[in-house]
Amino acid sequence: MKKRRPDTSALDHLETANTGHHCPKTGWWSLKWNEEAATFITEGQVMPAVGGVPAVWVLREAANRGRAHGISLLAAS
Repeated sequence: MKKRRPDTSALDHLETANTGHHCPKTGWWSLKWNEEAATFITEGQVMPAVGGVPAVWVLREAANRGRAHGISLLAAS
């Protein structure tokens, strides 16, 4: 009998980064648990904490090279 592989969620295939690590790609990042509020983070920046608490960030939209804007939609906590 064949063994079945467990289903993988969509989040398993998304680019993620943890607070304190360097951002792997420039683009719009949001918290894993809140995709509505996004922050533009450039490659190499240190991924921020939210309200002093470490977070897992998910890349929602990669930026086009050469079009970096320092805009943040994430409300400061």
